[in-house]
Amino acid sequence: MRVESSPVDSPARRELRTFCYWMLAAVALGLVIRLADAYAFKWDNPPGGDAAYYHYQARAIVRGLWFVDPWSWAVRKTGVRPGAEHPPLYTLFLAIPSALGFESFREHIVSGTILGSFTCGVTGFAARAVAGRRVGIVAALLAAIYANLFLNDVLVMSETLVGLVTAFVIWVAYRFWRAPTAANAVLLGAACGFAVLSRAELILLFPLVAAPLVIRARGLDTRARVQRAGVVLVVAALPVLPWVGFNVARFHHPVTLSTGGDFTLGNTYCDSTFYGERFGWWDLRCMDNRWKLPGDESDVSLHFREKGLDYLSAHLDRFPAVVAARIGRMWDVYKPIQKIPWDAIENGRSPDELTYLGLFQFYVLAPLAIAGLVILRRRKTIIYPLVGLAVTCTLAAMIAFGSTRYRVPAEIAIVIGAAVSLVALVDRFFPGRFGAPGRSDLPVGGAGPGGDGDEGVAAEPGGGIRAPEPVAT
Repeated sequence: MRVESSPVDSPARRELRTFCYWMLAAVALGLVIRLADAYAFKWDNPPGGDAAYYHYQARAIVRGLWFVDPWSWAVRKTGVRPGAEHPPLYTLFLAIPSALGFESFREHIVSGTILGSFTCGVTGFAARAVAGRRVGIVAALLAAIYANLFLNDVLVMSETLVGLVTAFVIWVAYRFWRAPTAANAVLLGAACGFAVLSRAELILLFPLVAAPLVIRARGLDTRARVQRAGVVLVVAALPVLPWVGFNVARFHHPVTLSTGGDFTLGNTYCDSTFYGERFGWWDLRCMDNRWKLPGDESDVSLHFREKGLDYLSAHLDRFPAVVAARIGRMWDVYKPIQKIPWDAIENGRSPDELTYLGLFQFYVLAPLAIAGLVILRRRKTIIYPLVGLAVTCTLAAMIAFGSTRYRVPAEIAIVIGAAVSLVALVDRFFPGRFGAPGRSDLPVGGAGPGGDGDEGVAAEPGGGIRAPEPVAT
């Protein structure tokens, strides 16, 4: 006699429920660490730099002033002018607590810690989609204690949101790889679109992550792949185009995603960053005349764009060395100790000890992550979504400068890859001690070690996806 398992009490549901408990524990641990960092080192900090921009712009939004230049409105008090130095998503997030009455800088710090703690759980689900339940648990716990993530989450800066949306991109990317349905294409497009609205350089996720997934989607014919590509592009464009149209209509000169890249050209293409001690870094002294320039934000950003490009054209022979230094600084292989106090300043004047902790953890996790990528390839699991995050960060550093903060998308990939290695090491030296990777440990439609990742996913004629047959118990 065949007995069907109850859907409510099925092993898969019990496994998911247990996994969610682990994710809640990782989120709680991450929140405690982030709140402790905020209270110990950020509680009395005044808003400054990019943090002030987001903080004051969010406060302006709840007063009915949509995306004004906060420097002119709140800091210099010279009037209300349009502002788009950064994409809008993190400002919109801060506008939520502001609208509820929590609009002080301390309350925005706490809001950032809460958002950053959820990155731990989403990273766990992303890692589970990549390599299974135990890898997801380890990755979530690593994300909770990794200084190069939690240091950003108390800064009131967009890197907090970047970590969250990047983890979500990886999660849905591997869902799409295992089951390239139209619904998963919608999720992939939405994830990439919102990533662009968090940081402009994440537009590179389209050619580096989304496009390869669609082109290499298995079980689809050419027509179905074109349809999936169209879905990804259209859904991704839906949240982005209104922001671009809004910017084009309100500035003297055309602005698309942000003006921040132009200001970066102004403070990274000058003598001190091409030849001086800040080689491969940035220097605000290179644009000390910013507040004397007339016009709106687009006029000022155009000035620094032209200034930076003119400097580059006159020093092209130096540019390869500068690019190498920028890459080396971001990946902490070129003068990392010199960068410690600079990173501490960028991290809201965190103590050097925490910055050293982040450097030490990076040196431990990065080799484990590389080994994890090798393990995934041996299991015939794709790695280009994870590698694409590292390439995105590297390209951003080449154009701008070698900030550790720019490495946040890659930190998600590092945490996931390191978790793969750690679980593999446990299985090698303590076989069976912490559970073996059975079918319930694998992602839906995934494969175990040595598998090809196609189990449970079958192609229908014409490029559709047929669900796996139910298993009777």
